[in-house]
Amino acid sequence: MPDAEAHGSESKDRYLDAAREVLGELGISEAQAPRLRPVSGHSSSLLVPCTGVGGEPFLLKYFHPPAEGRFYPAGVNLDDYSRRETAFYRLLDTTDPDRNLLPAPRTIVVDAGDPPRWILLERIDTAVGPAEEVLGQDHVFALLEQLQNIPIESLVGRRNFPLNRWDPVSYLERVRLMYDPVLYVIGEERWTRTQDFFTEALRWIETREPVLVHGDFTEQNIIIDGEGQPFLLDFERVGTGNRDHDFAWFWIHGSRSKDWKTGLVERYLGRRVGSDRIRSEWGIRSALVYLALRRLRFGFLQYAGEDQLATQNLALLDAALHGGSELFPC
Repeated sequence: MPDAEAHGSESKDRYLDAAREVLGELGISEAQAPRLRPVSGHSSSLLVPCTGVGGEPFLLKYFHPPAEGRFYPAGVNLDDYSRRETAFYRLLDTTDPDRNLLPAPRTIVVDAGDPPRWILLERIDTAVGPAEEVLGQDHVFALLEQLQNIPIESLVGRRNFPLNRWDPVSYLERVRLMYDPVLYVIGEERWTRTQDFFTEALRWIETREPVLVHGDFTEQNIIIDGEGQPFLLDFERVGTGNRDHDFAWFWIHGSRSKDWKTGLVERYLGRRVGSDRIRSEWGIRSALVYLALRRLRFGFLQYAGEDQLATQNLALLDAALHGGSELFPC
């Protein structure tokens, strides 16, 4: 698809030019620091390293309009990405200015527009070395605990803060919005099993207290600095709901070895016994059923009958629907 790729490159250049205009307005300059992740995970923003007049390291996150020809998750309002992230940073500035409760970049300046076009953040230098050596399981579990210790009452009712909901009811609502493309891929039998699955999942986990959910908790959104301190980035999908969502997201999106990921699951579930463990398994499975269907929808819309990952994502869907040793080898 050379034409589409060329168009995408032109769009990024245009957005980068717009981001550089913002840097000019702020009186700061673009830095030559490595751009480890030039765009956000959902291609809704550009990340531009920059430097203040006194040499302070900053990062400009520039939110841009939807890319032409790109499919986004069902039910998404793209303007809410920037509203959500800037509102969350404003919340941290009010409740945790020194970032003692949740290690995240400090806020420098936020665009006053609605939706905000950009946010200027503290830039954190990453530790030298591959992620396999720098980012460990202790970092993952520490961040998950810090996230879930933030009282969600502080998030609710804030102005211009369109919180995401990450719970089985919300998963099912989004899944139903995917009906036409997903049904074509998975068929009636799997669709019926999916509806039945969420009915049963609600029995197990709807009574649990909701927690703060990052929404895109992946290795790419965790930075380890030179002192071994983990920092969490990218709050465009932050919300409340299923306490197992972020763990499930990290587990499945990770590129680590099978043994490493098995150890991660063993450690996570090993902390839970009895009905608490069963609820956690249902929580993980619910998040993964939603993720698998979202991937299948995207693959069908983007590539029709040529989605090379369809078989892999169908296997993930079947394993999550079934549970047991098929999903949790530990």
